[in-house]
Amino acid sequence: MKKRAFKMLAVLLMFVPVGPIVLTGAFLFEEHLRGGLSLAHYRRELAARGEKLTPQALTEDRPTGENGAPEIIAAASQLKKGEVMPDHYPPRMRLTDSGRAVVGFREEDWIEGGVTYRWDQLGSDCETNEAALQRVCAALQKPVLDNALDHSQGALMRYKHLIPPKQLSQWFGARAQFELHEQNLRAAAEDLAAQIRLVRALARDQIIISELVRVAIASVARSGTWEGLQDDAWSDSDLATLQRAWTDQHFATGMIGGYQGELVFADVSYQQCRASNHWAFQMLFGLEQYAEESDRPLWEQALRSIPRGELVADFLKEQIYCRIWRFAWLDQDERHYLGKLEELLSVMRTAAADKSLLKVRSALSRLEEQDATRNLYDRLRYPQYQSFFTLPRCVVRAMRAETERSLVLCAIALKRYALRHEGAAAPNLEALVPDFLPSVPTDYMDGLPMKYRFNGDGSFVLYSVGEDGKDDGGNASLAPGKSSLRDLWSRKDLIWPAPATAAEIEAFREAEK
Repeated sequence: MKKRAFKMLAVLLMFVPVGPIVLTGAFLFEEHLRGGLSLAHYRRELAARGEKLTPQALTEDRPTGENGAPEIIAAASQLKKGEVMPDHYPPRMRLTDSGRAVVGFREEDWIEGGVTYRWDQLGSDCETNEAALQRVCAALQKPVLDNALDHSQGALMRYKHLIPPKQLSQWFGARAQFELHEQNLRAAAEDLAAQIRLVRALARDQIIISELVRVAIASVARSGTWEGLQDDAWSDSDLATLQRAWTDQHFATGMIGGYQGELVFADVSYQQCRASNHWAFQMLFGLEQYAEESDRPLWEQALRSIPRGELVADFLKEQIYCRIWRFAWLDQDERHYLGKLEELLSVMRTAAADKSLLKVRSALSRLEEQDATRNLYDRLRYPQYQSFFTLPRCVVRAMRAETERSLVLCAIALKRYALRHEGAAAPNLEALVPDFLPSVPTDYMDGLPMKYRFNGDGSFVLYSVGEDGKDDGGNASLAPGKSSLRDLWSRKDLIWPAPATAAEIEAFREAEK
C-alpha cells in the first residue's frame, strides 16, 4: 500500500515545477522546526506549573485497599433480563407543563408502547436478580473503587466499564420504585443510597467521558430521590442515610480530574499520530461524522460525486494531507490543543473554587466561539481543534450536577425538618442549620445560597436561578429559546418540583393510554 502511494505521489510531482516544490518544502520545514520548539517550550511550562502530562503521573496517587470496582462489573454481567427491566423502566418524576411532577410509584401500573406493565412483574424481575444487586451493594461499601484505566492507550482506550454502572443505576432505581410502591421504605432507602453511590464507581477514571456518565447517573438518582421524598412515612435515620450518600458525591472537582486526564489523553494520542500515518488518518478523518453530505468541503463533495471519487478523496487526505500535517503541523496542532485544554482546565478550577458558573460564563463563551474566527490556514494545521468544542459544555454539566446535588440536599433536610416539626415547612433554609445541614448549600449557578420561598399556605418553593444566573423568583415558565417542558433546566429558574395536581395526574394517565 505504501509503495503504491509513493508511486502515485511521484507521478503527481512530475507535473509540478521544481521551484514551487523547493519553496513549499522550505516553508514546511520551517513550520516543522517552529512547531517542535514551541511545543517543547510549552511542555516545560506545563511541567513547571505542576500539570501532569504522563499516564504514570496521572495515576501515581492511586489509593490502596480492597477494590470493589471489578466486583461491580462482574455482578452487572450476572443481571438477567426480565418482563419489565431493563427495557421498561417505571415512570419517575414525570414533569407536567406547569413544572410540577407526577409521582410514579403511586400509579397502579404504567403503559409504554401500548403495553401495560405491572408492579408485580417488576418485583419478580428484582427478585430474580437479588443476588447480583446485593453483590453490588457489598462492593460499593469497599474503600476503593478504581477501574485502573490505562491512559497510555490514548485514543485506543475502550470504555466497556462505563456500561455496568449505568445499567445498575436503572436497576436500583426501579427496585427503589417498587419498594416505595409496596411501602417498604427501609428497603427503598437502601436501594436509593446504592443508586447514588454508583456515581463514585467512575470517580477515579480521570477522563471526561466518565465524568459525563457520572453526571447522567446522578441525574437519574436525583429523580429517584424526588420520588422517594414524596412519601411521608420516612424515618429520620433513613433520610439521613440518603443525605450522606449525596453529600459524598462531587462533580466540579471530578471534572477537574477529567480535564487533567484529557491533557494526558491528548498528548498520548498525538504521539500515536507521530508513529503512524494510517493512525493519523483515522484520528483526523476515520471517525468523522457528517450530519449532511453538504457539510463536507466543496472539493471533497465534487470528487465524491464522480465514479470512484471517494477513493481519490481518501488518498489525498491520507497520503498527501496527513503526511504534510504530521511533518509540518502536528507539533503546532498539539501545542494549540493543549493550550486550549489548559485554558479550559483553569476555567473549571475557577468555577469549582468560586462555586459559580456565572463567574466563568464569559470565558466559556470565548472558548466556544473561537472556532468561528479560524482562517483557512488554521483549519489546515489545527484539524484536531474541531474536537475541542464539545469540551467547554462539560463545565456546565458539572456545575449543573452540583446545583442539583444542592437542591437534593436542601429537599432532604426540609423533609427531615417537617418530620421533626409535625409536618410544618421550614420558614427559611437557615432554619435547617445546624441540625440538618452544616450550612445552606450553594447554588452553583451564581455562587450564592440556594433559593427558597415559604408560601402562606404552608407550602414552599425551592429553586436555583438556572443557567442564566438570573433570579426570577422561582418562575417555572419556559426560558427564552427553550421548548422542552419535560426538562427542569428549560425553565427560567430550576425548581424542585411540587407533586402534580389531581387534574394533571389524570391528564398524564390519559396521555399514556
